Amino acid sequence: MTSLPAADLAQIDALWHTFVASGEVAAGWQRVQGRLVRAVHRGVLPSGPVHVKTMAFPRAKDRLRYLVRALPAAHEARMLRAVAAAGIPCPEVLDVRTLRRRGLPFRSMLVLRTMPLAEPGHPADADPWQRLRAEAELAMALLRAGIVHRDLHTGNFVRLADGRLAVLDLQSASLRAPGPPGRRLALAAAARLLRDRTGLDLEPACAVLVAVGLLADGSDAAGLERRLRAERAHFERTRVCRCLCTSTEFTVATGLAGRTFQRRGDLGPGRWVRGDRTFFHAWLGQRALHLATGRTPLFPAMFRKWWWLGGGVALYVPAPCSDARIEPEVRAASAGWTRRYQGTQQA
Repeated sequence: MTSLPAADLAQIDALWHTFVASGEVAAGWQRVQGRLVRAVHRGVLPSGPVHVKTMAFPRAKDRLRYLVRALPAAHEARMLRAVAAAGIPCPEVLDVRTLRRRGLPFRSMLVLRTMPLAEPGHPADADPWQRLRAEAELAMALLRAGIVHRDLHTGNFVRLADGRLAVLDLQSASLRAPGPPGRRLALAAAARLLRDRTGLDLEPACAVLVAVGLLADGSDAAGLERRLRAERAHFERTRVCRCLCTSTEFTVATGLAGRTFQRRGDLGPGRWVRGDRTFFHAWLGQRALHLATGRTPLFPAMFRKWWWLGGGVALYVPAPCSDARIEPEVRAASAGWTRRYQGTQQA
């Protein structure tokens, strides 16, 4: 860990004590990213600007997930140090704080030195193929160093003021033995690089990946295409299914009769309408349509009765929605789910 000046340590101590006590970062720190249990804040220590990544563990599934494994701050700090040791640009770890209570995860905080970034529109990023090649070279360097980065979307690569490309967000990374990666790891990295680049032609993209060694040759293209389809389908399904769990946007309440899934906020005036499994598909489908096309969801909540009580699904219909609108809305939303998020503009 970097040896910090006493003034920096005092400010970090104060930040940590506030976070432990309240679950929130002290006032004056700018929140730049936030989810239900994770947040990133930006602020300034006496020695310069930093980013602070925090995580609390209010949900049982989060406490269970980190029951025996290293807490997120400690794990990411280890990964970032491995990346830096390999000579790959990444944020510098300044401090790590973690806390368990009664053996359970409670608080996690990572302090990183803010990297000086290039101005938007850097010439090296003007050509999408040149940018893809730069990211692929970095991904290959990570693999050769024994670092498997499982979130290689383009937002986790940033251009520094000195022109180099740096890598971010190593929370889901893992270590393996250094050396040339096998075909499985290389194909997985290639698919993750292309997952969000839906506008790029696969053939020239494969040529770039062959040039940097992530693909052995053109014959790997078929394997990459299959892996890419699977990556995209899994990613989309995961995003859609967040409406079935407590998350930044949704809450889940469990009762004696069943479970209520609701968008965060007040339901407002309205009524519950009972239906069959099609209503469940409509709840998922309106989420899929919203993600794919921005289509505004109509139903703010869904109730599912326990199967041993006969099952059944109900949707909350806000006032003043008419009965005549419900059926076509359910049909359109259900289609958004069953078509697996393709062609949703027609719905």
